[in-house]
Amino acid sequence: MSAGSGKNTRRLLRRRLRARRRLRVPRPLHSFKNPPPPFLPIAAVESMTVPEKLSQATYAFTGVVEAVSSPKKGRREIVLDVDEVFKGSPKPDMKIITTVEGTPCDLSFEEGKKYLVYTRWEWGSDVTSRCMGTKVIEKARGDASALGPSETMKEKLYLHLRDVCMGRMDTPCCLASLKAMRVNYYVPEPERGCPGGTIPDRLSCGGSYTWCIPISEGGQRHIPAQSGL
Repeated sequence: MSAGSGKNTRRLLRRRLRARRRLRVPRPLHSFKNPPPPFLPIAAVESMTVPEKLSQATYAFTGVVEAVSSPKKGRREIVLDVDEVFKGSPKPDMKIITTVEGTPCDLSFEEGKKYLVYTRWEWGSDVTSRCMGTKVIEKARGDASALGPSETMKEKLYLHLRDVCMGRMDTPCCLASLKAMRVNYYVPEPERGCPGGTIPDRLSCGGSYTWCIPISEGGQRHIPAQSGL
C-alpha cells in the first residue's frame, strides 16, 4: 500500500468515526458570562493524570505538523495531519492556534515532527499550549501509554468484544455493557486493574464487562460506590 493510499484509508475511517460522534461531542459554548477556563501552570499540568487532561480538552490526538505560520498578534496557526484520535472529532487536516507570548506555556512546533495534542475550543478557534499537556511525541510516551488504543483501534476491539458476547446465557447483559462502555470510548479493565486517576464501572447484571472511567466522572457510575468496585 502506498503512503498516499494509507493516508486516504485513515481519513475514511476518521470520517466514519466523526459521523458517529458528531452529536455526542458538542463543542463547549463560551461567552463573556461563561469564559473558558484559564491555562494551568506547567507544574500543575505535569502533575495531572491523563484522564484529567482529557476532561479539559475538546480534542486529543496525535498528528504530524504540515505547516507553521508566522506569529501574528501573539498567536501562531499550526496545521497537523491527524493520525490517531483519542477524544472528539478533529478534522483530518487540523488547524490549531498556539500562543507566542514568551511564557512557559509557549510551545514550538516544527514541520515534519509528530505531536500529542490536547486542544480546547475557545472563541471560535481550537487552541493548545504546553499548559494543556501538548508535547512532541518523543516526550509524550507516558501520556500515550495511558491513553491506550486510538478510537479507530477501539472500534475493532468492540467488534471482537461483541463476538465474545454471542451464544451465551448472559448475552443481553454482555451486549448492554458493551454499549454502555462504547458511549465514551472506554475499554475493558486491564488485568492489573484500572490505571491511576480512574475507577472501575460495570452494569449490575451478570455477564457485564468492567471498564475504567475517570474519577471525575464517578458520579455517573452504573454501579454505586458502596458496591465495592
